[in-house]
Amino acid sequence: MNAPLIETHDLTRHYPSGEGVVAALDGVDVTIQPGEFVAAMGPSGSGKSTFLNLIGCLDTPTRGTYRLAGEDVAHLSTEALAALRGERIGFVFQSFHLLPRLDALANVAMPMLYRGVSRAVREARAAEALARVGLAGRMRHRPNQLSGGQQQRVAIARALVNGPELLLADEPTGALDSRTGIEIMALFQALNAAGVAVLCVTHDASVAAYAARTLRFKDGKMVEDRRHTPVDAAALLRELA
Repeated sequence: MNAPLIETHDLTRHYPSGEGVVAALDGVDVTIQPGEFVAAMGPSGSGKSTFLNLIGCLDTPTRGTYRLAGEDVAHLSTEALAALRGERIGFVFQSFHLLPRLDALANVAMPMLYRGVSRAVREARAAEALARVGLAGRMRHRPNQLSGGQQQRVAIARALVNGPELLLADEPTGALDSRTGIEIMALFQALNAAGVAVLCVTHDASVAAYAARTLRFKDGKMVEDRRHTPVDAAALLRELA
């Protein structure tokens, strides 16, 4: 049996605040299997973004353990953590973080530049990733020549280009109109159906509804872990057509 993709025990993150501490995340135990689509939901300050940062190896816990694909990340060096992020995790944010002077192909290829991949291989993989998100005809367009939804698709292609097992999405539809948001969630569902695990942080119940499991956070604690039948984004788009 394969190891869980994500496994945490007593995962905790405290931050100094004046003379005391703030428990941004407090004792979270959760197991996520490969290929799951999970939403982390809660209001601002609930702990969901801290949870995402810890799962993405962007921060380190105050106490507790976190294993990614069976590996205890607490024992990894800064360089090893960076390598782990590059190989296993793709990040998608509310702000697209595209470089304005580069076209879509170059933006998507950027993560491979730092890994020493040849230009020919970078461009081939970037073109494949863009085709996967439906932008085969927009590869030479710069961000200002693309709609918001297209820019987010470029950002998703960039997150996919190194073949990660896990996509971490932080409010990925927050800067988009409703229909475009549904299109992005349909894309996440298609990627998930192809085997990529997705962890999506959101404050919006309508976005969490596209996942098959919702983790609800409040005051730094995980207060609910619920599985449910996801809304079919592609079917919803057909109804809206």
